[in-house]
Amino acid sequence: MEIKNNNFSTTKTIANILIYFVLFLAGELGSSLLFDLIFSVFKFSNVEYYYILRMLGSLIFTFFLFWIYTTKVLHREMKDFGITCDIKQWGVILSVLLPAFVVGIFLQLGEMRINSFSTVEIVLIIIASICIGLKSGILEEMLFRGFIMKLLENRWNRYIAIFVPSFLFSLVHIPSMENFTIGGVMLLIISGTLVGVMFSLVAYKGNSISNSAMMHGIWNFVLITDILHITTSAGAYGKPIFSLIIPSENILLTGGGFGIEASLVAIIGYLFVCSMTYRKK
Repeated sequence: MEIKNNNFSTTKTIANILIYFVLFLAGELGSSLLFDLIFSVFKFSNVEYYYILRMLGSLIFTFFLFWIYTTKVLHREMKDFGITCDIKQWGVILSVLLPAFVVGIFLQLGEMRINSFSTVEIVLIIIASICIGLKSGILEEMLFRGFIMKLLENRWNRYIAIFVPSFLFSLVHIPSMENFTIGGVMLLIISGTLVGVMFSLVAYKGNSISNSAMMHGIWNFVLITDILHITTSAGAYGKPIFSLIIPSENILLTGGGFGIEASLVAIIGYLFVCSMTYRKK
């Protein structure tokens, strides 16, 4: 889908991309400051309350900023950027198969442990994890596979629209690394770019970011929240409901300083989804 009446020059296209980046950061920072202030005054026994409210706050506030700029400044509609709700059956299947494949492989390599929590704590962890998955899946897909991808496609072509945001997607995750090595950074760039290509193909196939947002959100819910941690030692990143301990320190299995999302196992999963999505085009 092309942006209606597109008359953006190269300069204006780049400027709009930068503005959407700033709006994304402003939404994240604004909600973080607000809820940091609230929780400095009102004390809660469980940190999950903070994550639930901050994630929802960031989702609502950032979405509002995107909507205001898109409709009132650019005079476009959100659907012009593929921001619609149009979930496909194949999207649901692939969204479940991807994390299931990765977890299944690591289950053959490692040892699963279940940590002790009360029923209330488990419920709060699950709700917080859902909020984290929703926030990251929706907002990151709106930014990268919605605004940036459509702006680039309408100014240049689909190939640039897929690969440039995907490469940027890998770069913005570098600060999240626990430790930095040349091999770890290179592995993250390769896997992060491939993830971006995967999400882009899913968004194009469904003619909407809704399927890539769902896939992104489910992936994050399973693998980056406190539902499940796949690490080489228990408690390395806090205390999740499930810990899957793998015995090898090999960077291809651990993903280096970024974690198993950059591992060879995950990369194989990304390639599988890319091939399945491309075959459906």
